[in-house]
Amino acid sequence: MKLSWVIVFTCFICVSSLAQTTTITGRVFDGETGEVMPFVTVSFSGTSNGTMTDNEGQYKLVSEKKVGRISISFVGYQTQSISIQKQVSQKIDVALEPKRIELAAAIVRPDKKQKNPAKPLMQRVADAKRKNSPAFIPGLSYKFHERLEIDINDIPDKLPSRRFWGEFAWVWDNLDSTEKRVNLPTFFSEALGTFRSQRKPRRVEQRIEAARATWLDDGQSTSSVSSEFLKINLYENQLLVLDRAFTSPLHDRGNLHYRYYILDTLSIDDRPTFHMAFVPRRRGELTFEGELWIDTLTLGLKKVVGKISEGANMNYIRSFSWTQNYEIIQGKWVLTEQNDLIDMSISGSGLGVYGRNSLTNYDFEFSDEWPDSVWTSKRNLSFAEGSNEVLEEIWAEKRPAPLHVRESTIYHMADSVQSMPQYKFLRGLLYGIGTGYIITDKLEFGAWYDAYSRNAVEGNRFCLGVQTSNEFSRIFMPSVFIAWGTEDREWKYGADLVWIQRKIPRIEWYASHQRDIEQLGMMGYFDQGNVFNSALNLEGEQDHLALTTQSEASLLIESGSGLTTFIELRHRKVDPRGSLEFPLPDNPDGTQTLTTAESTLQLRYAHNEKFVSGAFERVSLGSKAPVITATTTQGWKGIAGSQFRYGRYTLGVEGKLRMGPLGRIEWNTQGGFYSGTAPFALMELQPANETALSIQPAFNLLRYFEFVTDRWVRGGAEWHGEGAILNHIPFIRRAELREIIGVKAVFGSWNARHEALVPLPENTTGLNGSYAEAVFGLENIFSFLRVDGHLRLTKSEEGMRKNFGIRVGIAFEL
Repeated sequence: MKLSWVIVFTCFICVSSLAQTTTITGRVFDGETGEVMPFVTVSFSGTSNGTMTDNEGQYKLVSEKKVGRISISFVGYQTQSISIQKQVSQKIDVALEPKRIELAAAIVRPDKKQKNPAKPLMQRVADAKRKNSPAFIPGLSYKFHERLEIDINDIPDKLPSRRFWGEFAWVWDNLDSTEKRVNLPTFFSEALGTFRSQRKPRRVEQRIEAARATWLDDGQSTSSVSSEFLKINLYENQLLVLDRAFTSPLHDRGNLHYRYYILDTLSIDDRPTFHMAFVPRRRGELTFEGELWIDTLTLGLKKVVGKISEGANMNYIRSFSWTQNYEIIQGKWVLTEQNDLIDMSISGSGLGVYGRNSLTNYDFEFSDEWPDSVWTSKRNLSFAEGSNEVLEEIWAEKRPAPLHVRESTIYHMADSVQSMPQYKFLRGLLYGIGTGYIITDKLEFGAWYDAYSRNAVEGNRFCLGVQTSNEFSRIFMPSVFIAWGTEDREWKYGADLVWIQRKIPRIEWYASHQRDIEQLGMMGYFDQGNVFNSALNLEGEQDHLALTTQSEASLLIESGSGLTTFIELRHRKVDPRGSLEFPLPDNPDGTQTLTTAESTLQLRYAHNEKFVSGAFERVSLGSKAPVITATTTQGWKGIAGSQFRYGRYTLGVEGKLRMGPLGRIEWNTQGGFYSGTAPFALMELQPANETALSIQPAFNLLRYFEFVTDRWVRGGAEWHGEGAILNHIPFIRRAELREIIGVKAVFGSWNARHEALVPLPENTTGLNGSYAEAVFGLENIFSFLRVDGHLRLTKSEEGMRKNFGIRVGIAFEL
């Protein structure tokens, strides 16, 4: 892995942070008139440490104590108490609201005849967005150079001198002190390319011509992350930053969310410009604060200096600030430069990381419509062939400006560390902890979490797996495993092969053969043989298991702007184990093996989906549009001993609905039916969960095999309020809890003709009707825990699990 992770992991375990200083600066404004307020008292709550604003309304407070709030007060105005981040330098601008003061028969109020001139001005800016936003240019093209840097910060003074660094001690010679926190630059990536957009017909493409990153074989994954999470467009009403929906200060109804103040008028590039400030009306919402420079002639953005507001409910983010510069070219406003700085820490204070993202756009071109010949892909993010193999002299030639000395040093440091023999050991140690596999040159052994588990059939299960590493090949990856149970005393085994024919767009071949115990109808975070699954099971040891002997071959092909085609051939033999039985009436000798030969065709469409990829595995960053999946599976009787002829047809849709300050709704639905006839074990066993974990796709109050259907419509939705309610409740909001309300249900039917093949087990029911559960929960407990209460909404039958249950989950969200 990377040296940055070595240092982060070691320091978080071994070192506690030293005392830090809390520094608060800012300005105080009149909430009605927008004028700056001198002589306002600002103090740390509960202390005698305070100050007053100067003639420009500015103040500064410093404390070495772990203070948590500041108080702002002035005669005739409502006192404000604002939560602050401890031991961090931060800027907080405040708007004081006038209050009514009653003295016997007299009523004294501040003069409300004075109106804040910034209010109507910002409404005019919002009304002119369509004219000024680069998104409304008919055809736009430009080149870009993007740089991403990660630095470890808030490093304790004595840490670099510790003996345990050994041969790596020289790395600390690269400490940088240009920011508020002393930091060690550890990771750097950059990308060069071309952006092109067109209004009619709508089309966007970001083409990466060159990408690279320290510690990684290419920079494609970092380009995908930057493209998805670090784009700030204030011309949108709601914008996603770090996967959270923020309200823009240029919102169509921005005066409902922000207070604006005119600070000055000045000339920039020989054009008159308004210099303005903006602060949120209500702290605790996902808003920004900062300063705007507005061109007076066009009401377009010239410059922005902003940051996430201090009261925003964000985990791990100590601060996130950015600057943007716009220029008017050929009468059109375009973004020419953006610089972001994120300060993150798990604990909120002490050791953390800086994330710096810098973007430079240049060589602008405009058109009413681009010819088809200039487009290279239907995706909005694509990579040129060989983009991760560009030579250094080409980088130097194509960059619009040379790298900073600090950035060049990171490349040199990474190359030097990777050449050290000690690096290999540390890389393997962190890789083993994170992935579960132990690397030995060209082989990987694991995963450790599958090495031991327990169930009623196998008893104590021991498993060993081996697969090749990236040193062996980045195209082919074979793997094998063997397992042994102390109760059934049977060997289980398997082997598979992955071949990545093409990475982007992906063509992947897969083949496998295995004989192993599995839990039918299981939909959870873990497989049956995972130690966490057996440890967290609420129903005792699993005994409705099956020994499956399976051979399969598949092909995955990506095409278009998000279309994936998946084809699979599979042969299965399913033998019951434990209390599970398949009493086949056609087999008088007592054999209970179910044999099938199946073919599957699946089409999946995820518009402009992006991924973070390794050599073989990848993680989806999602799609802003709903993801649609259509699947058909055919069982073929008479082929290789297959006993049944049936068809399975499903259509599923899932997505995420953003609702701005009201949070988000995550939803999914699937409908399907079977044709032909097959035993219940091959039909739609409604997904159940018998563990203590809260698993969204499954019914958390059902047992495995409880309901089976051959026709069904299933769906679920969860509202994640992201603090929309709890952030406005005193005392509770300090805990930064987030609310969850959800429901999931299935409506299905079951034809008894399938029972002529194999009767249903005693505790299995053919569902003819509906089943539903509700969930009420709290997430973000200690920034990573979730606790849910699950309630059965439909009538409970005798023998079912309890109508209510508590489940827990783990989710790391910003």
